[in-house]
Amino acid sequence: MQPDTEIENGAAAGQAGLGRQILLAVGGTVVILSAGIGWFVGSNGSVELTEAAVLGTNLTIPVTPLAVALYGVAVSTLLLGSLFGLVEFASRLEDDEVESSDGERIEHDRSR
Repeated sequence: MQPDTEIENGAAAGQAGLGRQILLAVGGTVVILSAGIGWFVGSNGSVELTEAAVLGTNLTIPVTPLAVALYGVAVSTLLLGSLFGLVEFASRLEDDEVESSDGERIEHDRSR
């Protein structure tokens, strides 16, 4: 198994930006699902509750379809944005530290 050699020679180079497109599509799908589930929970929960505490704190949100859907969108966007930001940061660190077997630096195209 010689994945490093293949990558150095350019033989196993993938489609630039494909991973980012996949992550954005998955993230968008999760945010839309969060809104739908929030709408459903808000529609059914408003029969029993008028307000709900956020993560057991004193902060409350009204239990309406729109409020719970917006809360779901906000939380999922914040969490996924943080996660994707950390992945991007780790990817850039890894790209900066890639070296060839001779100890020479390999230059990467940053135009993606």
